[in-house]
Amino acid sequence: MQEKDLIQKLQNLKQIKPNHDWVFWLKANILQTKPNNLYNRPRVKLAAFSFVSKYQKTLVPSLLAFFFVFSFVFAQTTLPGNVLYPIKTLTQNTKIYLASENTKPVVRLEIAKARMEDLSKVENYEKEISTIAKNIGRDLEIVPEEIKKINKKQIVLNVSKDIQEKSKDLKELADKISLEDKEREELNKSVENSQSQVLALIIETTEEINQCPGYLQNKLAELEKYFTDTQEGLYQWSPDDIIKSRKLLIEASSAFKAGDCLTAMEKIESINKLLSIYSLDVQVETETPKM
Repeated sequence: MQEKDLIQKLQNLKQIKPNHDWVFWLKANILQTKPNNLYNRPRVKLAAFSFVSKYQKTLVPSLLAFFFVFSFVFAQTTLPGNVLYPIKTLTQNTKIYLASENTKPVVRLEIAKARMEDLSKVENYEKEISTIAKNIGRDLEIVPEEIKKINKKQIVLNVSKDIQEKSKDLKELADKISLEDKEREELNKSVENSQSQVLALIIETTEEINQCPGYLQNKLAELEKYFTDTQEGLYQWSPDDIIKSRKLLIEASSAFKAGDCLTAMEKIESINKLLSIYSLDVQVETETPKM
């Protein structure tokens, strides 16, 4: 074959085009043989930690709750200067706040004593110790005032005696705390004031309880006279309060005759509260007369 004829045949071959099926077949084979490079390699997943993302919404709150519970429990064993000690003091203050009126003085004293014991075990952190000592002094001063808020005399006496017994070693604890002389003197003064006021309450309440038969009879007579001789003055009273007062008077008289002077005193005090509302000029006192 001559060179001229060969060139002519090659030019004819250029005009040949593949059909539609062949094009798709070639494309499919090329895609199947695509080389694997660094960017297309399958990623490896750690099976052991695959549950984290699935349970993330419940796992995180649970871990936080565990952390707070652990911190709360551990804080109860800490001492001043520890970062968790404020949690302990917050817990103690909450106990005081939630205590009933009859138990609050005892709870406050017990917590003040516990804080003094904590301070006695710490030698550094002078600033923290000084602040806590001042708070203890204020709490000790509050204890007698809270006892006075209790209504029933017998409970006042019982609480006062309990506090007197539990406060015997407060001065010894105060002397063990690392304080400046002036600060120790102030704390000891608060201890002495609290103890003396509690003792005065014990003496006063005991006298009231023991001497009540001597003056209750006169008070009952005065009240009976008021409700019988001042009928015109009762026109300002509501019918319910009149009935309530007379019922209290009957109960007070019955309690006195039965020898239950404390109950009689409580009934008379309830009548006095009603008298103070309607007639401020007429007030029957239930305090022990001064000799």
